[in-house]
Amino acid sequence: MRSPHLLNLGNARKVKENLSGVLDTIALDKVEAEIVANVIALFTLGRYHQRFALRQSPWHWRQRVSRLYYVAYNVSRSVRLFIAGEYSTEVKDHQKYENLPDDFPSKARYVNQLGILREDRNTCDYDHLSRASDLALGSTEATKLVNDFINDARIYLRGKGLNV
Repeated sequence: MRSPHLLNLGNARKVKENLSGVLDTIALDKVEAEIVANVIALFTLGRYHQRFALRQSPWHWRQRVSRLYYVAYNVSRSVRLFIAGEYSTEVKDHQKYENLPDDFPSKARYVNQLGILREDRNTCDYDHLSRASDLALGSTEATKLVNDFINDARIYLRGKGLNV
């Protein structure tokens, strides 16, 4: 991400909180608008990956499952940014799918299943000898999981006042 950018400063929610003693309400509203714009952009990126994944033929199971993972990953990033201010482009961020808010619907299911989807994505992207039958979830189950996750994330964010 090019500088200057709000997300380059670290946790966006903490940045806004720390600026609250310095900036007026109008400026803080602009900071919030920037956070929201990035949340929407991450959610939209997830939807872009979804459209790409769903256009893949069943014969292209590697591409489909890999893109489905990125759907869930980016939607998760959008939720984490909106609620907790978390944003990172580091590789370790892929382990943070577990950091969904405690009140996220079916959190335990998603933490478990998204971890399995991540493993399946690694199989698809890096194991040259794997077959579709080696996947724990497979394409059909991964598609359902990701569609459910997007719908629950949309409902969750709308409940928090964000229309995505």
